[in-house]
Parts: sequence; C-alpha cells; structure tokens
Amino acid sequence: MDATPPRSALLAAWGNAWLAGEEALPEVASRVTAYDDAHAVTGLWVDDLPVEQALARLRADGLARLRVVLPAPGDVLGLPGPGAFTSAAVLAAEGVLALRPDGTGTGLVPAVTAHGSEFDGTVTTVLWSAYEVQVPPVDPGPYLHDAEHDLRRGVVECVQVLRDLDVARWRPEAADALQALRDQARRGLHEDELPASYPVRARQVLVQARQLAAVLHLAAEDTGGAVDTRETAEREQALRRLGGLVRLARVAAYNAHGLPV
Repeated sequence: MDATPPRSALLAAWGNAWLAGEEALPEVASRVTAYDDAHAVTGLWVDDLPVEQALARLRADGLARLRVVLPAPGDVLGLPGPGAFTSAAVLAAEGVLALRPDGTGTGLVPAVTAHGSEFDGTVTTVLWSAYEVQVPPVDPGPYLHDAEHDLRRGVVECVQVLRDLDVARWRPEAADALQALRDQARRGLHEDELPASYPVRARQVLVQARQLAAVLHLAAEDTGGAVDTRETAEREQALRRLGGLVRLARVAAYNAHGLPV
C-alpha cells in the first residue's frame, strides 16, 4: 500500500460526508487535493473544472452517493460492464462512481503525472477523466462485517505463508511487523484519510488492512524457503489472494458511510 491514500478513496469518503451535510465542499476539495499541486476534471460539461466545481455540478445533476472502486485484473467488483470507465479504472487501479439514486451517473478516474526531475524538484498534477456509467443501484459491497471476517482469516493465512517462506529468518523486520499485526498495537491511518463521521469499525478495518499489506510487502520481497518453481508459484498465489483481501477491506472501509455496520 502506498503511503498516499488513493485519490479516489479520498474523493468518495469526504464527498459522501459532504453529501450528508457533515463537511463543507471546500474542505472536501482540500482533502482530495492535499497530496498534489493541481487537480482538474475533464469530460464533464466543460473541461479543466476544479474538483470543487465538478462536485457541485454533479450534485445539481442528481448526485446522491460516491462509491470508490479499487479494481485489479481479474477482479472488477463494483464496476459496470465493459466500457471506457471500466478499462480506465482497471488501468489506474482506482476510480469513483458518482451515482444518482437509479444507478446512472458519472465515473471518474484519476491520472497522476509528475513534472520535473529529482534535481529541479517535481510537481504532481492529477487529471480526472469523466465517463457516463450505469450500475445496479444497490451497493454490491464488500461490507465492513465481511471485511473484518476476511481480514481475521487473512491474518491466520499470512502467518502460515510467512512460516512457509521462512521470511522472518531472512527479514527480521517481518517478524516485528507480524507481531504488530497480531497485537494491533500500531495505528497507521492517515489523520485525514476518513472524515470524523465515519464509523469506528471502518477505521479499524483500514488500519488492519494497512498492517497486513505491510507484512505482505515484506513477504513478497523475499521467497525465503522456496525450493522449486511449483512452490514459489503457490506462495505467490497465496500472497496475491491475501492482497485481494486487503484491497476489498479498503473498499469496504472507504464506502462505509451511511451503510449498516
């Protein structure tokens, strides 16, 4: 998991709090753009709209809810069928569905560009592309209670994978990360990642997902006790499966606003 939260997740979380009257629109725009130098939205009524203006126009057009998607090849949960938005979201590994009550609306996908060099300094800009979408109006999940259950199972499986890989012997920091995951002693959530109105369980799920992702990252960097190609492939498959649990848990946490907990 990157140190910077997905822009789509920030837009969905803070945007839903705004739609519920819990945050001001300028605050939403500030949170979404906090990690970059400039944001613009293209493909709506006019191009190069600031995020704040784009959200205001979408709301005037019937926007009722924002839903983040964090797709991966072979796993497109929450996306509409094949089309321009789905292709762009899979390529970017993220996107936002800005939906009306009937499931029609606009899909937004960010493209992040770094300008400059390490010698002169860099400037980061984000261009959000808009696409017409239609999805079933009922949120397909995943939901927090499912995410909590799957993460508990994932921790158990992660322990076994690390034991099989013998990662702790090769990477002592992996043992420390795993102990923190078991104890839930560390809190790695960005202070501004979720609005205050989000349920506590969403924050807990996001923290545990971040910790599990950190352990998986260490495990993926070292095959440890792998002895043949088949064994290596099996362990890589296990790590990918656990990574999928992390991704679904994040979706559940970011989309938890207003849903049963």
